[in-house]
Amino acid sequence: MTKLVSWMRRIPVYLIGLFLMTVGVNLSVRSGLGMSPIDTIPYVVSLISQKSLGLCTTLVFSTYILLQILILRRDFQWINLFQLVISTIFGWFVTLSGMLTDLLPANPGYPLQLIYMLCSIVFLGTGIFLYVTTDILNMPADAVALALSFKTGKPMSSTKIWFDCTVVVLSVILSMIFLHNISGIREGTLVAAFGVGLCIRFWERHLTKPLHQFLFP
Repeated sequence: MTKLVSWMRRIPVYLIGLFLMTVGVNLSVRSGLGMSPIDTIPYVVSLISQKSLGLCTTLVFSTYILLQILILRRDFQWINLFQLVISTIFGWFVTLSGMLTDLLPANPGYPLQLIYMLCSIVFLGTGIFLYVTTDILNMPADAVALALSFKTGKPMSSTKIWFDCTVVVLSVILSMIFLHNISGIREGTLVAAFGVGLCIRFWERHLTKPLHQFLFP
């Protein structure tokens, strides 16, 4: 019975976390100040290939699963291949939350753009913290950060910053080579690369214990 109660609590919190992340993604798009780091490569690949952002997200996240295998090797758990299913659900949530953020004023002034960007960081960091804490299944990008954390002994909040910065650099390279400009990457991207990790660290310090008590009675 205790396990059943735990799962009945963990699954909704997990899905809420994923949805909050997609709200953060769409707010970053709405801000016009650059995509969040987690979505820079899918966004650039989408522009290059002229395919939907959802499809490109799934393809890029598939490469992140391969990266996890390379990092963890024998420690990789093959159940993590179900991250492909979660990536599909994430894509659906991106579409749904995009309908909601479309209700916000478009092309706002710079102060409102900053507010969108900061809200995006909060939604992303909170969403990641929530779904990771449920200990169900990680999104591929965050699973890479966790794999690096496992191998290096550093906290996930730190490896998340490292990974996001690396992703941004790769996105710039791809954009310059194939698009001959820098697309989807602005000051908001760089702020988010550090801000999301700091937001996760804040929740780790203040909410981990009570959330664990709720999720794992």
